Amino acid sequence: MNLTGIIQGLNKYEGLFGKLGILTVILFLLFIIGGFTSSGIAGKIMTLILLSLVSLIIWFAYEVNKDLNE
Repeated sequence: MNLTGIIQGLNKYEGLFGKLGILTVILFLLFIIGGFTSSGIAGKIMTLILLSLVSLIIWFAYEVNKDLNE
């Protein structure tokens, strides 16, 4: 199976991936809010890790989008 076949196969589930993306963003936001409101140091460390992961994901999505638009 080549790359075109894989992409066409995934396009059938485009709506599902969009909904899962929204749920993932909401989950990240809840974790970040929970970390900021935590009184312990573990919550703050978790928040820093999640924020770094979110920034890495945003950068990766930006690079992929930039490459696809060329």
